[in-house]
Amino acid sequence: MTVSVELSYDQVRDAVRQLPREHKTDLWKMLGTDIDLDELRRQARTAVEEIREAYKHVPEEEVMADVDAAVKEVRAERRARRH
Repeated sequence: MTVSVELSYDQVRDAVRQLPREHKTDLWKMLGTDIDLDELRRQARTAVEEIREAYKHVPEEEVMADVDAAVKEVRAERRARRH
């Protein structure tokens, strides 16, 4: 017998978070074969370099203040979704 269930990404993510560590490790290994980690690292490095270049004229203190504000905003949104 085959059963088909439609789940949103958030539902899948939440279900994975509830798995025991061993199952998460198995999924991580399986997904690791589907992802080119070297390419992912290159993309991340390129993105960081582009951001640094774009904001090189902005003082580090100002950048860090913006980062802190963004982190607080995201954390507040996550807390609000949990409650």
